[in-house]
Parts: sequence; structure tokens; C-alpha cells
Amino acid sequence: MNVNQLQRTSSYLYQADAGKIKQRLQQTEKSSAADKHRRDSTVISEEGRRALEEKMSVIERMKQKKEVGKLLPFSYGASGIQNDFEKIMSELGSGSVPDALVTKDYSQESVDALKARFEKAEGAGTGTFDSYVNKMASAYQLLKERIEEKYAAPDRQKEYYAEEDGSIQELTKEKELEMLDKAYETHSRFMAVSTQIWSELQDFKARTVYHSGGLEKETAAVKKQSTDRKEQAYHAFMDAINEKNSRLLKQEKGSLSNFRLDFGISSSARNALNGIWDYYANLKH
Repeated sequence: MNVNQLQRTSSYLYQADAGKIKQRLQQTEKSSAADKHRRDSTVISEEGRRALEEKMSVIERMKQKKEVGKLLPFSYGASGIQNDFEKIMSELGSGSVPDALVTKDYSQESVDALKARFEKAEGAGTGTFDSYVNKMASAYQLLKERIEEKYAAPDRQKEYYAEEDGSIQELTKEKELEMLDKAYETHSRFMAVSTQIWSELQDFKARTVYHSGGLEKETAAVKKQSTDRKEQAYHAFMDAINEKNSRLLKQEKGSLSNFRLDFGISSSARNALNGIWDYYANLKH
């Protein structure tokens, strides 16, 4: 099975997604520059001036109490942990996501050690889907542990980030875990849709019949089955990080390529998902 081709494809998807993120950031910077120019050439109202003075007063009081802490870059509030998660997934698949788009608020050594546990043994059987879900759950666990360790540190410095409405908020453990959950779910939905597309490609090639009338019914059946596969894949992704599977991952000390988590789906559905991913991994691009 040519797993490298799937990894290269995943890398391309990450690069494409990262390119879009970078483009949005550049557009934001241009918009911010234009807004700054307009603000600089505008007379501040009395009400605005009072609000600004009050805000500066609050900041000054925080400085005196040594509570200012660290203000994270704008990208963190928007998609910092999302980019970190994608970066780790990319590295586990030998891909590449630009460092400029991530916070890199984790140990590179821990990612390298995790990657080594996914090196496939010579002659190992198929199971591309299982292995990929294991990577997702492991990346999630790595970032979750990083968050928990950070907030358990007695000398932790307070951190602040910008909300979408522009307000500055203190970063909390609960907020970071919420961001991580959102990042994981976003990736899960994307990969579930990808699984559906691959399923349609596989089924279309295997089932299409070239006669009038039969084709329409056959196509409808293919779409229904591929939609089922999407839901099964999403269910497996989300179940992979439940409490039971988290314990299993922590207890396992060996290779994770063929390690089997409990996905909460039938054996036949699991085999079908692995078949779809194995098929896609062997496609000639």
C-alpha cells in the first residue's frame, strides 16, 4: 500500500488550506492599514476620547499590578490552535505547513517522538483509515496535555488574545480546550467529506453501468452509500478522543500504526472505511 501518496495528498490539502489562511491574513493586514489611515485622518469624538482614556487607564492599572501578561498575536484568537493542530497532523504525514501560520506552542521533540511511533513495519497489512484516526487522536492528546501542563505551572504568565469583535480577553484553560475541540471537529468534518468523495470515486468506477435507466438508479445508490460512509467516518473521528480511547492511547507505549481504538461503529463499516482509504492511497495521481 502506497501510504506516502496519501500523505503527500494530505500535505497538498494542508498547504492549500494554509495558503488560503495566509491570503486572508494578508487581506486583513491591508484592511487594517487602510483603517489606520482613515482613523489617523479622522477627528476623535469626545465620547471616543473618553473611552480611549478609560481603556488606557485600565491598562496602566494592570501594569502597576503586573497583570498585563503576554498579548498573543491576532492569528491566535482567530485560528491559533487550529493551525497548531494542522501543523502537527502535517508533520505526522511528512507534510509541510509554514511556521509563520502557527504558534508552535508545543515541543518539537514530542512531535518527532510521536511521528516515530507511526513508522509502519515492513509487510504490515492495510489500515490507512485506522492509522490516520490514531494520528488525529494522538495530535489532539498532545495539544491537550500541553494545555493542561501550561495551566498547572505555578509561574505561568497570564496571556491575552483578541476576540473576533476586537476585544482583548484573558486566555483561560477552558477557552484553549474549547479552541482545541473546535479545531479537531473542523478537521474531522473536512476529512469525513473527503472520505465521502473518495467513496464516490471508488463506487462510481466499480458500479457504473452503461445503459439507459440503470445509470440513474445506480448513481443514487452510490451517493446514498457514500453519505453513510461520511457519517461513519465523522462518528469514528469524534469517538477516537472520548475518555476511554484517551486512556488506551496513554497506556499504549509501542507502535500506533496498527493500534485499534474503539470507533463505536460496526466491524463491516470499519473495514469499508479502511478499504476506501486503502483504495485512495493507491490511486495514481
